[in-house]
Amino acid sequence: MVKKIIYFPILFFCFSLNVSAEIEPGFMYQGKPIHPGLLQEFESWYSDGGLPTTISVDISASHGNEYNDSDVTVEDNGYVVYQEDDSPEYFYYKWLGKLNNGLHVLITGSSGGGSGVFKNVYFVRFDTDTGYTPEGEKYSRRLMTIVRICPLGDRDDGDVTLLPEENKVILGKSKYRSEAVILKF
Repeated sequence: MVKKIIYFPILFFCFSLNVSAEIEPGFMYQGKPIHPGLLQEFESWYSDGGLPTTISVDISASHGNEYNDSDVTVEDNGYVVYQEDDSPEYFYYKWLGKLNNGLHVLITGSSGGGSGVFKNVYFVRFDTDTGYTPEGEKYSRRLMTIVRICPLGDRDDGDVTLLPEENKVILGKSKYRSEAVILKF
C-alpha cells in the first residue's frame, strides 16, 4: 500500500512533464519557433540517396551557443530562417500543419551559398522519453524524429497541400512534376 502512494506522485510528475513539453501551434516549443538548425540536422547529401543519418534530435536540449536565436529570423510569410553572420549559406522551414496521425508537415529549403535553393517536404513526429545529464540525473527529453523526406528540387514552384483528415499530402504540378503526386500515411 505504501508503494502505491509513493509511485502515484512520481507518475503524476512525469505526466505533467510530458504535457508541458507539447509542440505548440505554429511549430513552437516553449514559446519560440523550433530552431531551423535542428531540422537541418536531418539533411543529407542528394548523392547519398537522401536518407538521413541523423533521425532524432532532442529539442529540449537545444539552447545555448549551437542553436542560438540570434541567427534566426521569422519572416511575415511564416518562414523561419537560420543563417549565421557573414555566411552565404542558409536553411529555412515553413510549418504547413499537422496530419491526424500526428505527423507535422514542413517545407524546407537550403542553400550552400550558390544559386541553388534545394527544397524538401519533411514529415516529423515528436516523442518524449528519459535522458540522463552528465551528472546522472534524469530529465525528460522531447525528441523530434524525421519520418520521411520528399525531395522537391532546386526552387520547386509547386504547391504543397495538406489533407489532414485523410493523412495525405498533395505535391502539386511544378517544373519537376507534370502531374500532382499524392503522399499517403
